[in-house]
Amino acid sequence: MKISLAGWSLQRRFRRAEEPLTLLEFPGVAREEFGLDAVELNSPFFASTEPDYLEALRAEGQKFGVAFVGLAVDGTGDPASLDEEERRAAVEMIRCWFPVARALGLPHFRANTGGRGREDDPRVMQQCIRSFRELAHDAAQHEVSITVENHGGLSACPDRIVTLLEAVGGPWIGTLPDFGNFPEGARYDGLRKLAPYARGVHAKTFEFDEWGEERRLDFRRCVRTFRDAGYAGHWGIEFEGAGDDGDGVLKSRALLERCLQA
Repeated sequence: MKISLAGWSLQRRFRRAEEPLTLLEFPGVAREEFGLDAVELNSPFFASTEPDYLEALRAEGQKFGVAFVGLAVDGTGDPASLDEEERRAAVEMIRCWFPVARALGLPHFRANTGGRGREDDPRVMQQCIRSFRELAHDAAQHEVSITVENHGGLSACPDRIVTLLEAVGGPWIGTLPDFGNFPEGARYDGLRKLAPYARGVHAKTFEFDEWGEERRLDFRRCVRTFRDAGYAGHWGIEFEGAGDDGDGVLKSRALLERCLQA
């Protein structure tokens, strides 16, 4: 049973004003507080991307027997911009994360599609395709795949994500589907469309009932969708509720384990 912890689950700890959690401490927290041996990292929580820092982070993972199985990259601009200078700048910012991912032994990392507010403009989709073709070329050189999450902008629509992946093609691009990021009416069909391309999964949770079941979405149906598609990667806990994050992660793990054992 391959369960990982997405760093975003603890984003309040990383961002608190006093004694924030550091990324170097994250592997130890995943292992000692939650009993998990794999994590997904988040770019905003990196104190540095210099070699010494990356080596220290990798050493902490090895110390606690925690694997780095993914990375969610944000704050890199708009790779679907119609302004060619802006598009190129976004691609360059995303490219900077390939050597980081390679140094940490990551199999893939997620980049955003951009295109917010202009999703229906076909020129925007063509710019996004152009950018991800360039990024897929870099992915092959670094042997680190690039993934697309349903995360707003062009990627808010599952059909657009599939169009992007099929236009780019090749083995170095896939999806990172998130259980919670599609609206309820489109969630399950959308996840079904992304599942065949999945390299990772955000098993998102928000709140739980008295039986430990997710209140806002049919979590079991989401898990079944990926199992039916033959998904064999890590199931990344991403708790995004208002309650205590430690309790939320533990309840998420328990729910995932029940679903995967069923």
